[in-house]
Parts: sequence; structure tokens; C-alpha cells
Amino acid sequence: MLNKKVLAAAIVGSLFAAGNAAAANLSANPVVPAYFAKEIVATPAAPRTLTTSASAATQLTWNIGYNFSQDEVRYVRVECSNNIRFAGATTVALSDAAAGNVGAVNGLGTNVLTFSITSVGGPGNNVIGTDTLLVSGNHAITGTDSNVNCSVGMYDQPSQAQAGGSTGLIANTSFSGPYIVFAPSYELVADATTHTANVEATPSFSDFLADANTTVATASLANGSIAYRLRDPDGGGAQSAPFRVDGTAITLADLFAAATRIEVAGDYALAANAAAPLYTGAALGRVQLNGANANTLNATTASFTVGSTGFATADFDLTRRAGVLIPAAAYTASLRVAAADATTYSVTDITGVSFGSIVRNGTELQAPLVQVPSGWLARIALTNTGSAARPYTISVLTETGATFEIASSKLSGTVPANGTQVIQLSDEDLDLAGGSGRRGTLVVNVAGPTNQVQGLYQVVNPTNGLITNHVMVRPGSN
Repeated sequence: MLNKKVLAAAIVGSLFAAGNAAAANLSANPVVPAYFAKEIVATPAAPRTLTTSASAATQLTWNIGYNFSQDEVRYVRVECSNNIRFAGATTVALSDAAAGNVGAVNGLGTNVLTFSITSVGGPGNNVIGTDTLLVSGNHAITGTDSNVNCSVGMYDQPSQAQAGGSTGLIANTSFSGPYIVFAPSYELVADATTHTANVEATPSFSDFLADANTTVATASLANGSIAYRLRDPDGGGAQSAPFRVDGTAITLADLFAAATRIEVAGDYALAANAAAPLYTGAALGRVQLNGANANTLNATTASFTVGSTGFATADFDLTRRAGVLIPAAAYTASLRVAAADATTYSVTDITGVSFGSIVRNGTELQAPLVQVPSGWLARIALTNTGSAARPYTISVLTETGATFEIASSKLSGTVPANGTQVIQLSDEDLDLAGGSGRRGTLVVNVAGPTNQVQGLYQVVNPTNGLITNHVMVRPGSN
């Protein structure tokens, strides 16, 4: 009989080591819980009964941790978080039924169970520490904001088991850990990418700069990393998706109705038709997610109806209409949900998922700190050694609470091919803020290759001819 017990203990131990014998073995390290959908609707006023008897993966077990003598009686306490109620049909089973009896289970309908164990197997087959207890049954939950954690222990007296705590607790019989973890069931994820509108296209920024994820006409944002799918709750463990109410794996169809969509915010001027209507017809085909055309499109939003059909390894493809200028923009996605069964599963939107961005590869020049005394002149000299004229824009950055404005007529223009453009700023151009501040940072953006464009900032005192010159810097180069 001793050999039988040793063999049984070895088999039980190997099953628990494999991680598949039960959802939560409180004696294991780590404890592997059962993951249920966080979207399950349950409240204290309207508890939801989970089918935790559906399989071994949704039950609770642990090693007894104590070797009984013949006819010895001890008392067990099982206490879980207060958001679970053990149903009336809950049962407790001993792994070696011939070795002992489990007494009546007290506390059904609450979150605390107590019961006795009597060793009745006779000489050589008493209850031993490697025997296990298994709690099974369907249990009600009153919410999913907190996980269900449980602790177990064996006591000398029934009153001690009823009270809990350390009094009368037998050494090596106390275990605790998560039994049910509520995990989000779905996700929309992507690895953002950056794509460049090429200043050297003709006209400038009418093509993309080609790379592994980009042709001259199309940018494939997120490069195969976009996924709308069920969420793995345990990072490659035994469960690939959370359980639904009935204790089986949830599906997207349980959660989402046909109207569920993905919206991508951004600038869609590059896809617009040449004439009205700008964002229908061919324009829809120039904006694609997972190979499907946009269902609706306007200047700032593309919408794709996805329903409950998930996908992975997808791109978000933007194709420019030939000849149109490609704007610099960021593209951010949101999942807009429609519930399949709102009384059972409460689903919420996912927002702020970056698919990527488009930048322009022109030239940026900065004068980090400029100050123009009253009566002085400021000049910005821009040079262009290329064979094409290049447009520029000027913006001003100020410190908190300061004002520094420049006349709008001086904020844009063109640097001629193989030439120089000087922008002169007088008192009339600088005193727009009432003279309250003439100090800040000047930022010049030129739609031209950085190796063809240079800039100089100059301050001049016209009364005495004093001049100061500062070469404008390129961000990241100084």
C-alpha cells in the first residue's frame, strides 16, 4: 500500500508540473489561474454564475500538506475574495477516496467553505500530504473589477476553521493564490512606422521615398504588425483566450456585432479625388486596411467595418493620387465597438493605437534664441544651391508667458534656384504684440534637400552699423 501511495503522489505531482491538471493548484509555484473575460457583466445586485465545472481548467485544487493517522479528523477552511459565491451544488473531492472521507460542506452560497476530513483507509493507506483536494461546481461572481484570490488551510478544531487566522492552523497546510483572473478579451495593436514624402520628387513631396515598406506611390504603415484579435491572457500559457460565462473559450463573435469598426484619424488629402466628390469612389481604394478599402472616408477619418472578423499581420496602406502633394501627418486608430450581447459582455472602445506617420525630408533651420532691441533690424538669409526654387515657412517659439509675433507677410515665400532670399524684419514687422516681447526661437522649414539649403540669422543696428551674425543650426546636428 505504501508503494501505491508513493506512485499516486508521483503521478499527481507530474500532472501539476505540466500545468494542465487544474486551473488553480494553490500548492504550485506559480499558481496558474483560470482566466475569464473581464467583459462579463456581473454586479452584487445581479451576480453572474460562471460554469466553473466545465473542465479541470476551471476548478480549484491544492495538496493537503499533512499526513494523517488512522481515524484522525481535521478541518479545512477555503476562503476566497468577496466577489465570488460558491454555488449550492459545489463539491469537494479527495484524490484518494479510499483513504479518507470529506464531510459536509458548510458555507455554500458564500465565499468561505469549511468541511472536515477523516482518514479511514486503514493501516498503510491513510490520507497523506501529497493527496489533493478538488473544489468543483458553478460559482457566482458579483463583479470583474478584482480577481478572485483564494487561501486554504487545515485546522485542529472546527471552530478554528470557522474563525480562520493562525490559531490552530496546522503547519504546511496553508496555501494561497489566484483562482480566477479577469482579463481583457480583445485587442487592437500595431507597431508604428514612419514614411517619408520626398522633397526631391517633382513636384516636391508628390512621391514617397522608397524603402522596404514604401513604394513611391504607397506607404504601408505598421508593416504587417496590425492585429484585431482575441487577447492571449497568459502570454503563451495553457489558455489562448479568456473563458466566457460557460467556461469555454470566448470568441470575437460573442463580443462584437456587425457594426463594429476601426476608425483611423489622419490627413487624407493625398488620397482625395481631383474633383468633388473628393472622398468616395477611387479615393476609398487608396486607403486600405488589411487589403480592404475604406468603407467611408473624409479629410480626417477613414472607417473600416470589421464586425467580429479578426485579423493579424495587416498593413494600413496609403496610396497617393498621382501628382497630389503628400502632407506630413500622424495616423491613429480606434476600435469603435458595437456589442453582440450587452447584457452578458460589456465591451468598450480601444483608442490611441498609432499606425505610424508621414514626414517630409526637407530642411529645418533654427535660431535657438533671438532678441531684437527696439529700433534694430533682423534679417534671415536663406541660400539654395539647387536648380529648383524651394518654398519656405517661418514659425516662432516663445517662452512661457512671453509674446513674439512676426507679420504674416514675412512668414512664407520662396528661395530662388541657385540664389539667396533675405527676409528683413523691421519694428513694424516685430511690434505686433505691443512691444511686450521680442525674444524667442525662429524655426525655418524649407522644402528642399538639406545639402542644398543654408541659413543665417542677422541683427543690425542701422544707427551705428553694428552687425551680429549667427549661422542657423539643423536639429540634431549641433
